[in-house]
Amino acid sequence: MSDDNIFTDEEYRELFVDVEPLTEQRRRRVPAWLSVLGVLLAVAMLAGYFGDLVTGIQTSPSIREPADIRAFALDEIASSPWGWLASDVVVRDLEEPRVGAYVTNAPPDGIITVDLRPWNEDRLDELIDHELGHLVDFAVWGLRGDSPEGRRGGLRSEAWAECSAVGAGTRRVDQRDPDTEYHCFANEFEVWEQTMSAIDEICRPWGPPECRPVTLN
Repeated sequence: MSDDNIFTDEEYRELFVDVEPLTEQRRRRVPAWLSVLGVLLAVAMLAGYFGDLVTGIQTSPSIREPADIRAFALDEIASSPWGWLASDVVVRDLEEPRVGAYVTNAPPDGIITVDLRPWNEDRLDELIDHELGHLVDFAVWGLRGDSPEGRRGGLRSEAWAECSAVGAGTRRVDQRDPDTEYHCFANEFEVWEQTMSAIDEICRPWGPPECRPVTLN
């Protein structure tokens, strides 16, 4: 072998020893700002995932047993200024899937019947306040001969009950048409407030007779 084929020590180290691994070379070529951006994106995605998870847990139906549904409904009734109008809560299967609860007006008896289905707390609170709104309607106008135009300030029955839930703080005003009869727009809520403000007292026509002054929250 000729001397031309012999490497010096410096040439040998340069060619065969001091070469960095390919992965190390590629790692060094990634700009620092891009690495930071990748970390931030990963954190944001992870935070969004956990946010969705927490929201899902909070809104998932957690009240399932009839006794629990009734107990939770009674708690909401006890905290409502109109709760004294409810005489009882009954939980049973309702055949109509669109109906979560109802009260009767033929004649009114003050009983709130709730469907036996899984409920989350916010939805059940809103439901009870809706039905209490119907009881206010029945107590004020149900046994009178008032004209339909003067009843409930001109609001339809379901709009009145939905706005009652808004007044109770368990529902929001609708910003757009939900395309159902269950809505409370800003102008409807204004009518509800004005109508309720004009009522001095409410007398319960079922159960033990009782009248109470109207106080809005």
